[in-house]
Amino acid sequence: MITENNLSAKDFIQNVFINETKSLVDAGFYHFAFVIMAQGLETLGSFLDSKPLKAREQSKLRFSHAMNRLMPVKYAKLNNNHVLYDQLRASLAHTFTTSKQIYLTAKENSEHGNKHLQEVDGKLILVAEDFYKDFKKACMRLLEGMNKGIITERKINSEFYYTF
Repeated sequence: MITENNLSAKDFIQNVFINETKSLVDAGFYHFAFVIMAQGLETLGSFLDSKPLKAREQSKLRFSHAMNRLMPVKYAKLNNNHVLYDQLRASLAHTFTTSKQIYLTAKENSEHGNKHLQEVDGKLILVAEDFYKDFKKACMRLLEGMNKGIITERKINSEFYYTF
């Protein structure tokens, strides 16, 4: 028998976005971690508006809200005119690849592993471990807002059974 599992947003953010994404990064599954983080930012942004979680045609706006209000300030500047949305989030969500202007890497890459958010040869470098740290900070900011009652917590329907 399949039953509906409504998770609290706090549990979902802590266990899926923070813990499971960390596991991906720690295990070296960087590409999958980037996919989750890029999509996760849109979800985080959904808590910053009053529309339903699954409201249509909100992706760009919600991703940008998360970039502007939850991530460190440098991301908002890089997302000017929705550049990170178009070249990172939309590309990863729709084709599982990034645009030619984004270079995904990890710390172990000696050539680009220490150049997070720098542009090299016309490409913005995103380092998985550094991006995860900033993504985790965004998650923690959102959770803090929920704990203070500034941000409304919503239930998240999850078909996957979690035992937390």
